[in-house]
Amino acid sequence: MQTLPENCSMYRAAKLNISASPIRTAIDFYGKKYTFDEVFSRIDTLADNLSAEFGIGKGDTVTLCLPNSPAAVFAFYAANRLGAAVNLVHPFLPPEKLKESAAATKSKLLVVYDLYRCGSYDFGVPLLVSGSGRYMGAAARLYYRLTNRRTAAGASFEPYLKNRGNPRVPEAAFGAEEPAVYLSSGGTTGEPKTIAHGNNVCNRLCSKAQIFLADPIETYTALYNVLPIFHGYGLCINMHMCMLMRKTNVMCIKFQAKRSAKAIVKSRANILTGVPTMYLKLLGEKAFTQGDLSNLKDIWVGGDSMPQEQIDAFNAVLGRQGASARIRAGYGLTETAGVCVVNTAKKERGGSVGYPLPGTVIGIYKDGRAQPAGEVGEIYLDTEQRMLGYLNGERSPIVEADGRSWLATGDYGYVDEDGFLYFKQRVKNMIKVSGVPVYPSEVEAAALCAAGAAKACAVGVNDPLRGQVVRLYVEGEESEALRGEILANCRRQLLPYAVPREIVFRAQLPVNIIGKIDRLALEKECAAENKTTTEREQ
Repeated sequence: MQTLPENCSMYRAAKLNISASPIRTAIDFYGKKYTFDEVFSRIDTLADNLSAEFGIGKGDTVTLCLPNSPAAVFAFYAANRLGAAVNLVHPFLPPEKLKESAAATKSKLLVVYDLYRCGSYDFGVPLLVSGSGRYMGAAARLYYRLTNRRTAAGASFEPYLKNRGNPRVPEAAFGAEEPAVYLSSGGTTGEPKTIAHGNNVCNRLCSKAQIFLADPIETYTALYNVLPIFHGYGLCINMHMCMLMRKTNVMCIKFQAKRSAKAIVKSRANILTGVPTMYLKLLGEKAFTQGDLSNLKDIWVGGDSMPQEQIDAFNAVLGRQGASARIRAGYGLTETAGVCVVNTAKKERGGSVGYPLPGTVIGIYKDGRAQPAGEVGEIYLDTEQRMLGYLNGERSPIVEADGRSWLATGDYGYVDEDGFLYFKQRVKNMIKVSGVPVYPSEVEAAALCAAGAAKACAVGVNDPLRGQVVRLYVEGEESEALRGEILANCRRQLLPYAVPREIVFRAQLPVNIIGKIDRLALEKECAAENKTTTEREQ
């Protein structure tokens, strides 16, 4: 397999076809297929038009607020071709937060999708709106238009995919320290941050494909893609690896268990990546549990831990339906562009989150000292997949110890004698709802906009389907009016995943010795309730 040159742009890396694959179909999107030649032609034309009509060029930023769709692929690589960084954000991000993100990254252009709920909101930068249905096959396009109504107002994105007679713009080069991608994360402390990555990080991860794939890369044809590109794993393994290795990206704009189960079987996909909620829902679909799964070779779960009993149930279905694949866990952070530790068919250990990929070293530290195998401590990573840094110079969690420069992850775990990593718990203050990070500070800030809320504390409570949901504790006098105002604020300012499932009012919230809300006490209260509920069910 061809080696990628250092500081190669992601666009140039995708053009190189380092696996020498003869597969022609790049994207399969609800009944319509796009060849690699068509995809690169549209990327190049879009780059020319964005340069000529919006002045996008080296050092600029373009913000994409898009779900999985061909538009996301075209826009990402077109900006990268021009030397611009791409700010990738969640397609459910409220307009106020989207405007803040575009401003913080100094974006010159914003691209959203037709169902994004912003109306004619003024983002302060030019706005293009992509019609997702326009990329689908005829039947899916008709259904999409009949069941959805455009909610974003702005100029159409699709005309910029057509040749307007603008001159061909040369490919831009990136330096090693120049950002190519901005991703949002909770950082290593659970507070929302914007992370800058260079081209090298994504290229290095994808070029290791043969290491974590079970079979020779030439035997693979397609990946079923649920994770969107604002997710590091969705960006690198799902989109960029398919482009780099010339495999078909079977794109799913939104996970719907029944439709996805049928599509996985019909597309003869070899690879699945997802979060625990997705796999749990697939277990309830006959199209999956009784379908022909013999093409599945590799399945990975990330974003949150998956209970062993669910893994065993899923693997039993895979075995019964002819798949060689087994669901395997991996570990990584947005700071490492997704996975850097992973279980593979060749190197696996039950109960662990995997073995480090080449270029990654794991350290376990406690009180500044390295811990031996089997001892729990904070997980440190020395990896070539490390971010450039946080946006606007926020302090990076880099620790110098024992001759290495470590990324302190904010997670606890241990390694065994053979080097496999075992995840224990998060140190950082973050809730995971269906694998999506929820930041308590943002939920609390939204709640405190209500005049009757004196204090607020958001904690995660266990949920059998979503892993966790948000419970919000509020210090104030309980009333339906206050509850309604808090929920209205949360729905307006937050992702749907972050809206509290439950609001608990208290005359006074517990505080610790320094007078801050005692979050740990509230988390223990929730844990005790979970234990009691489990015992009753048993």
